[in-house]
Formats: sequence, structure tokens, C-alpha cells
Amino acid sequence: MEGVEDQGIPLHEAYSKYSGILRSVFRFKQFRKNQLEAIAATAAGRDTFILMPTGAGKSLCYQVPAIVQKEEKNAITVVISPLRSLISDQVAALVAKGVKALGITSETNDSVVYKSLFSRESRPALLYCTPEKIQKSTPLHNGLVHLYRYGRLALFAVDEAHCIFTWGEEFREAYRSLHTLRDDFPEVPIMALTSTASPEDVAHICRRLKLKNTRVVRQSVNRANLTYAVKHKRRGELFDDIIGFLEESHRGHSGIIYRTGRRQCERLARLLAKKGIKAAAYHGGLTDQESKSIHIKWKKGIHRVIVATIAFGMGIDKKNVRFILHCDLPKSLENFYQETGRAGRDGKPAECVLYYSFQDKKTILDLESWSQDGRANPALDDKVAKVVQFCEEKSICRRVLLLQHFGEAFDRKDCGNGCDNCMHRARLVSRDFSAEARLAIALVQGFENGTRGNITVRQGVELFRGRDTLNTRKNGRRHNMHYGAGAALSHDLATLIFDRLLKLNLLVEFKVYTNGSKYHYYIKVEASLYT
Repeated sequence: MEGVEDQGIPLHEAYSKYSGILRSVFRFKQFRKNQLEAIAATAAGRDTFILMPTGAGKSLCYQVPAIVQKEEKNAITVVISPLRSLISDQVAALVAKGVKALGITSETNDSVVYKSLFSRESRPALLYCTPEKIQKSTPLHNGLVHLYRYGRLALFAVDEAHCIFTWGEEFREAYRSLHTLRDDFPEVPIMALTSTASPEDVAHICRRLKLKNTRVVRQSVNRANLTYAVKHKRRGELFDDIIGFLEESHRGHSGIIYRTGRRQCERLARLLAKKGIKAAAYHGGLTDQESKSIHIKWKKGIHRVIVATIAFGMGIDKKNVRFILHCDLPKSLENFYQETGRAGRDGKPAECVLYYSFQDKKTILDLESWSQDGRANPALDDKVAKVVQFCEEKSICRRVLLLQHFGEAFDRKDCGNGCDNCMHRARLVSRDFSAEARLAIALVQGFENGTRGNITVRQGVELFRGRDTLNTRKNGRRHNMHYGAGAALSHDLATLIFDRLLKLNLLVEFKVYTNGSKYHYYIKVEASLYT
């Protein structure tokens, strides 16, 4: 997978032209793997797709040639970036190095835009903006047309290009409209950069941006310093598991805990604070000032843990993140890879743990359905199914599964016990639970006449194990002839049996609306088993 397809100018020529900037401006003695190859391809003036893992130095692939283009032609490189905070960080870092760079956001005065684009003396080497600004700002568009007319537009660099098929579909329509760059400025080369894309995603991005004769620069997306583990999420025990993980394995370390909803983030952050762990909640409901303050305090170490939705993470440049916890199911393996990629950017070991329950699948799909006014999304269904498959696999190396998804072959022996499946391989045993599964199905079947009421998955597990609870006593549920049939099984094992029956569609869930938009999920035997 590694290397450059259809390389540009010769590498020795590229090195001679660009290595001085690398040393004098960025203070690096040599290019990292594939950086020079990417720059050589870009220098040839052709469209480029760059796929490199987090921390590989993707930004230098356009920053170095941008400085040369400014010196030689007084031309601008335009960088499209998804977040204002990310734009601010990158511009500040360049300015600190003496590079003329400008970030254009909704707060930027139009006169500043005009001056930077129309005035030869004020022209920056790099101009950063959001896709929305490209789409909606008349001053910016007019300025770019002016530069294009006089041959002063060097490159469009679309950073975090995976937003075109992830965030682009869900939150950022403007990312999906960036094909207008090719329509409006057909002779300007375009570079797309990301750390997360399957072969299908690469093709999709190239089509969406209308890239032509694309040179693809790619390298392994394996992060050797990260370990991956999936743990069964036990209802009522998750918080204790998190505390044990933090105190036993990561006392004093910095990390991120991902949750699906705002209220979940805030509640967990409060509970952690009560345990003396400095934590803050981060989600899309915060003001710009609040989110900026939390981010700064976390980078400085004032906050040890951030409990966040996916609104937090893109563009994070904190090197010493030692752990990433997912307490809910990611909606895709791309999301999972992106979010775990925030750990260990200093190259030192970091842990990535995903707490999994099959029930999380319907939570993710319900949230997506709600956000899309109830419309089905088969593509998302398929992505979530792949995450479920990743979680449920107990014998195949997690790295093999993850990298295979991104079109990369990986030899399990190179994992080095870097995932739970490889670490526990010797303990793996096989056992047939088909008899217990049939009894579980019979138990559920016994509630389908409606006289004892519908049951949830959780209640089914309790009844199967013969638990004496308020739920099992309700409506005489314990009179079911298969009550307690799985009494010899642990809670985890019984839950896994029910989860597997649901995954195989031998049991199915159905909604019952209770009041307005409120509803509960109950289980029943799949109809085809009766025929």
C-alpha cells in the first residue's frame, strides 16, 4: 500500500528545491517518510491525494511548497479546513515561524480579505478558511477570481478530506460542495489530505472533488504504539470500570472519553469530578468561548480528562494523550480510527478501549434516524454493522480487522500483542451454546401471547437467569416455563447469547410508543421461525 503512484518531478530535484525551507523555517533536518514524494507530485502541478496516519506530517506537504510558491510567484495556497479552532492553531504556528499566513473566518472583516488578496504586498503564502467561507463569501470569491486571472493561485489543499463523506453528509454540507473549486478554477491543482479513508472512500473523494489524473501518496495507517481492546459494557458497572481503568492504569494521565450525547458527557464528567478526577464535558452545545476555554485548560493539563461527543477531537495537537475510551459504539470504523488517532501522537504507548454492547447499535441508528427526520440510511446501517463485527470478533487480530477495512494487508505476528485478541489468544476456548440459545428463544416465545406483557432484552436476560427482581415478578412473568433455564450462566454470557440471537435475526426488536415521541424497545421471535 505504501508509496506514490505516478510520481511527479524527480526526488533529487524536489529535495534540492524544498529541503532548505524544511530546515530554515520548520527546523527539521530531513523529510519524513513520503513527505518529499508528496511534495514532488504536487510540484508537478497535478491533483494529489495524500493518505497518511495522524502525526505523519501531512500539513508540510502543502506548507513547504506554499512558501516556495510565494517567494517565486507571489502566489497563494488556499487551505480548506473544517474548524475555526484548527485554523487559528495552524495560522498561529506558521506566524510564529515567520511564515505569512492568514485565517479567514466568519469574524474576519471583509476589508482584511480584500487587502490580503488584492494587494501584492499584503498577500500571505497560505490562506486558511472553512468550506462555508469558500461557498458563501463574495469578497473571498472575488479575490480568488482576481488571483486566478493573474496566475497567482498556487494550490487548493482540502484538509481533513474525509469530511466529504462523513461529516459532510451529517453536518457539513459545504464540504460536499467543494467540487465548485474545479468548476471555478479549472487550472489550479487540488490536494486532498486525510488519515482516514478506505479504498472506496478515496475513490468517492476523488470523484466528489473532480480530481483528474490523481497522484495518490499513501503509507500504512497502522499506529504501532497504540493498543486496542474491546470490553463488554455491563449495565450499571460502566462507571466503576472507568474509574478502575483510570486509577490502575492511567493515574495522572491525560485522555479522552467519548460518549454519544451531551447529557451523558456532562453526567460522567460530574461523576469523575466527585472522584477527584479533573474532568470537563465537551459537546456541540457549548459556546465558542466555553469550548475554547475547555480545550486550552486540557492542553495545559488543568483538565485531565475530556468527556466528549465527536464534536471534540479534529485537529487536536496534544502529544501526550495516553488513552481513548469509547463508552458508546462509534458509528463507523472511520470514526473509530479518527478518534483513537488522537492518542499517542508523541510516539509513546497509548491505550484505546471500546466498551461494547450490541444494544448500542440501535441507539446509534435511532439517533441518526431522528436527525434525518426518520429517513433510513442504508450506508450508515452498513457502517455500524462493520463496527459490530469488529467488536464481536474474538479470534482475529484487531489490527488485521481495522487495517483490512482501509485496504491494507497486515500480518498478525507484527501486532506484538498490541490488541486484546492477540494478548488473549492462548486463552480462547470454543463451546457450543446452541441448546441454551434454543431455550432463550422459547422463553421469549412464551411472552408473545401478550398476557404477561412485552419484555426488553435486559428483562429477557434476567428472566433467563432466574433473577428475583421487580421486573421478573411483574405480571407473573416467572410463571414462564423457561424462567431460570439459563441460571447456570453468568450475566455476561447470557447477555452475549441474547446479543448473538439479535445479530442473527432469530430475535428481533420492535418499538412500542408510550407517550408522544417516547418509546421502548421490546423483543420477539423472528416470524420466519414459526413457519
